[in-house]
Amino acid sequence: MMQSKGSILSDGEIREALLCGELKVSSTEEGFVPYVGPSSMDLHLDNKAHILSGGTQFNRKIHANKKEEMADLFKEYNDWEEITIHPNEFYILSSIERIQFPNDMVGFLQGRSSIARIGINIHAAGFFDCGFEGTATLEVTNFTNYPIVLPKGIRICQMVFMRTGKPAEVPYGMKKDSKYQGQTGPVVTRVHEDYEN
Repeated sequence: MMQSKGSILSDGEIREALLCGELKVSSTEEGFVPYVGPSSMDLHLDNKAHILSGGTQFNRKIHANKKEEMADLFKEYNDWEEITIHPNEFYILSSIERIQFPNDMVGFLQGRSSIARIGINIHAAGFFDCGFEGTATLEVTNFTNYPIVLPKGIRICQMVFMRTGKPAEVPYGMKKDSKYQGQTGPVVTRVHEDYEN
């Protein structure tokens, strides 16, 4: 099947990339099968979270490039069957899917319409570079005034795949500041590890 460079993959092209092992999607969940839509793949919610400590952000200044200060902000909450997303709180969640991108493919993560329509915003930074490998981290907020309960395993967001014109010369994972390569579960910021160039 021919697929033009710089275009979004359709369902058949996603399945073909999975079948030949060019695009790899796996999970530790028993009986897992990727959920492929017409031009995207839905990702499912894992049961691990980092939750921003309530009220902390109003009590003191936090320096984004200081590891200890950022780590102190979040509390772990794992192994739940459902999680309540409260208004005006910030959650770092994760997909159960682990995705390995080839060197000529990128991904765009976005919320599902059905999830957005109940007031849940799924991400603020949803771009995945060529060569990235790991689970998808989700930056989740609740835009409503009501607590909203999400069960483990719900189809929470979707990944759109696109070919690049040429393979990346230095794919993610080979760069000095590939801070999230191989990540598993929700991973808090590593901005303190930024490396210029």
